[in-house]
Amino acid sequence: MKASEFLKKYERDQKAKQDHAETSEDEDHSLEHNARERAAHLDQGLNVGSPFDWEDLEKYKKELERMDREGPGRSKDKNDDS
Repeated sequence: MKASEFLKKYERDQKAKQDHAETSEDEDHSLEHNARERAAHLDQGLNVGSPFDWEDLEKYKKELERMDREGPGRSKDKNDDS
């Protein structure tokens, strides 16, 4: 294969990839796609709506902190008589 033929083929392939990427981004608005996008960008924080959701989120964060300190399955509220 000559260099000029290779360059033409490479340019066609790159243009096809670019066109496919543009059309696939415009088409995919499914719930699964949106969920995957949110999961991929968790560093931006969670999008929580109602006051009850905020309370649940705070409880969840406290539970994660407790599990980091004490380990899973242990709780300060338990009274072990062993």
